[in-house]
Amino acid sequence: MIQQAEKKGLYINGSWVQQEEQEFFKSINPATEEVVGYCAAATTSQVDDAVESARLAFKKWKNTTLPERAQFLWKAAKAFEEKKEFLAQMMTKEMGKVVAESLGEVGVVIETCKYMAGEGRRLFGETVGAGAENRHIMMVREPVGVVACITPWNFPVSLAGYKILAALISGNTVVWKPASEVALSAQIFTDIFHEIGLPKGVLNLITGSGSKVGAKLAEHNDVKVISFTGSTEVGIKLSETAAKTLKRVALELGGKNAVIVLKDADLKLAAEAIVKAAFTTTGQRCTAASRVIVESEVKDELLNRVVSLTQQLKAGNGLESGIDIGPLTNKQQLETVEKYVALAVEQGAVIECGGKRLASERGYFFEPTILSNVKNEAVVAQEEIFGPVLAFIEVNSFEEAIDVNNDTIYGLSTSLFTNSLYYANRGAKEIESGLVYINNGTSNAELGVAFGGTKQSGNGHREVSHHAFEVMTEWKSIYTTY
Repeated sequence: MIQQAEKKGLYINGSWVQQEEQEFFKSINPATEEVVGYCAAATTSQVDDAVESARLAFKKWKNTTLPERAQFLWKAAKAFEEKKEFLAQMMTKEMGKVVAESLGEVGVVIETCKYMAGEGRRLFGETVGAGAENRHIMMVREPVGVVACITPWNFPVSLAGYKILAALISGNTVVWKPASEVALSAQIFTDIFHEIGLPKGVLNLITGSGSKVGAKLAEHNDVKVISFTGSTEVGIKLSETAAKTLKRVALELGGKNAVIVLKDADLKLAAEAIVKAAFTTTGQRCTAASRVIVESEVKDELLNRVVSLTQQLKAGNGLESGIDIGPLTNKQQLETVEKYVALAVEQGAVIECGGKRLASERGYFFEPTILSNVKNEAVVAQEEIFGPVLAFIEVNSFEEAIDVNNDTIYGLSTSLFTNSLYYANRGAKEIESGLVYINNGTSNAELGVAFGGTKQSGNGHREVSHHAFEVMTEWKSIYTTY
């Protein structure tokens, strides 16, 4: 089991390794600013080693039977259950979310192990009637090769699980580059697969900066797929680099998610869902509610309800009981949120609650913030903030609400609250988002349902479900004349 201050190194070809003069970086607890541990900064030669390890392991792993691959995932599910508390504590120490959320996230990994183990039996092929006599035609899915999984800090293990487990069950091998903020959590995740006896080279972990490690993976000739979750800006750069070697690239990017509330909606239900969607994980979710688009007749009542609920939230160290929201993940994110709120006020927004750093001797805490009088063209209504900031935008009709919702470069998740079957169905059709929720918050994805966004929230690929196999496998058509 990993000790907090242990310098573990990198996981390459089934072993934890480090060079003689390996550089390490600190993992910082955002609630206390204390050092949690140290993680290796991979060199370019170590990235090459990891990819080569995965390339060689692929030759055997792709021919391992699906039931045997599935057994490793079932074993992993049991091992994650046994280390659930330990892993959850580490995630909270590294990125700040309350421990109840961290426990829930490990639970998602456990269920994803089971789901993907079952989906391995459903990697179906197809047969086609031949146009010639004495001919049989079939199409089969085959793994692609080395998959580079690049994951963010807001969901340290669940997002990794979605990618890595889909890659493994379909016969690919993996090189995983997690966000530096949560590298210790990634070590625990990887150690579990080491302990259950996953063959050497099938899963490799390299840590370090995105500009160095991530960029190297994007340009590497032996990497066949990049599965990335992060900012739209970085996703575009990865696509540009990967295009030079014709890599497949699956992108899950940013969002500017809205909750549309019509005048006939259940405002109590809407308010509770809005607060949960806006401030869970301190607003650091790609599906977090960032805008409320509300019809003018009910704006004041809804605003009052949301403000009242928000003011009841308790911020603090996520390891302590009774805490609703933790800190922002790092100092840079804290400063970014602060700048967005200041700019919003300059552009005419009114702070209804919050709006400043939380009075605290240590930690990167920012008060849950609600802004009213926000215009659709304002920066705070258009750009992803990734923090506990919610903007109210007033509209005069359903049609205007849809126009405002769709008027961003993003299209990840949108909620619509209404008691009208007519407007619910129109909204489901007219909203430009990969995820649409009727009378629910923007962050309610379920395992087995395709997850991803439209426009600049992604590039058309989906994960969290069997749809991930569209990028993790390729079709082979086999003609047999007999």
